[in-house]
Amino acid sequence: MTVNLNAGLGAVTALILAALPGKAVELKLQWQPGKRYIFDNRADTSMKMPLPGQGLIETTANMMLRVHNDVSSHKEGVRVSHAFASVRMKQQMQGLEMEYDSADPAKRDGLLGTVLKPLTETRFSAVYDNNGALVGTEGLDDLKGAQQMGMGKEELEAMARQSADFLPVKNVEVGETWNADVDLPMGELGGKVTIRYVLKLEELLEQKGRRVARVSMTGATKEADAGEKKNKILRTEVKQATGTMLFDIELGQPLEIETSIFLETGLPAGIPKAPGAPGKMPLKTVSVQKLVGVEDVREAPPAGKTQSEGKPDETAAAESKEDKKARRKARRAKRLQEKADAE
Repeated sequence: MTVNLNAGLGAVTALILAALPGKAVELKLQWQPGKRYIFDNRADTSMKMPLPGQGLIETTANMMLRVHNDVSSHKEGVRVSHAFASVRMKQQMQGLEMEYDSADPAKRDGLLGTVLKPLTETRFSAVYDNNGALVGTEGLDDLKGAQQMGMGKEELEAMARQSADFLPVKNVEVGETWNADVDLPMGELGGKVTIRYVLKLEELLEQKGRRVARVSMTGATKEADAGEKKNKILRTEVKQATGTMLFDIELGQPLEIETSIFLETGLPAGIPKAPGAPGKMPLKTVSVQKLVGVEDVREAPPAGKTQSEGKPDETAAAESKEDKKARRKARRAKRLQEKADAE
């Protein structure tokens, strides 16, 4: 008797697939009270600025933030208290390089120190409802200094909102798409730019025994209404916006979000420009957010504060080797100085 192996395998495969659960998954942001979620946020920016008689001069900046997110219960859902455990930044322009590192006493001064030190002391909270949507913030009204580097109230609110905005808060199937509007505050001159993203659930993966959704995203400028356009001095256009998100379905948190955004900023149409002046200023930002750890928090913090307040270096969890080395170096320098003073 001749056996058709292909037909037999096809029938078995069909039975297996029929027994498996559906491909639809719920993509919803979840925070568990009593936990600390630790994220690393890196942003690499290059911008070409117009200078009189010199054309476009390129400026680059690299910023790394380690953020502690301590979760406690709230009547609306949960309160997530944010604290910056470490802040590092390098900026280069025309051969001039500036550096700031909150973990290294030798790199805490200068212009970057003036504007970034307030960020290391900032404590604020974001309140999310039971669907993972941001419903409000606490503690951002008194932020000073860091807004000069694009890390003011609007920027921090946008950072707290981003993960929630990207998620559809519903069951989606592989291949399904949805839209998300994400705000990019551009300061007083540029106003606010909104990117309309189209996101797609590309596939479901298994990483280290956990179910992970891979989501792709592409975006373009969402046109502002007439009132917003009148208030803008500069016009900013999103030339390209792409990204990828890896989302842990059971944990309810993004493991990694990577976005690449290319903008052009220039004077609105109809405003005369000086002869030979560059018409537009290009800006590119590549951002990566990674979840590096989840820990228990012994005691839920009050509004706008976290357990790491006042001791950012001692409570920084999952420190990198570079962070630990810099902290040990700082302690040695302090001991040597104390010994020299005593002599």
